[in-house]
Amino acid sequence: MSHDLMVLRRAGLIEAEVDGELVALHVDNGTCYGFNGTATRVWAMIAEPKRMSALRDALIEEYDVPPDMCEAQLLDLLKDLEGDGLIELRALDD
Repeated sequence: MSHDLMVLRRAGLIEAEVDGELVALHVDNGTCYGFNGTATRVWAMIAEPKRMSALRDALIEEYDVPPDMCEAQLLDLLKDLEGDGLIELRALDD
């Protein structure tokens, strides 16, 4: 990875786990979200701020996925969550 990102949850999400997947309501905008199993796992992992590289490495250990694919799909998920105002991504220096 050419750069790393710090991933931080934002406040304002009411959440519940249903059958191993997260269902959440964004308090400020009233949007309801349904996370699949992998997104639910990532959400749990960022209960405390984490580097994207640490998330990627942990997911590679847990799931049978090539590193490049894992990183690309993780970045897509994180960008979606950031776009919805659920997380903040902060660039870190190399």
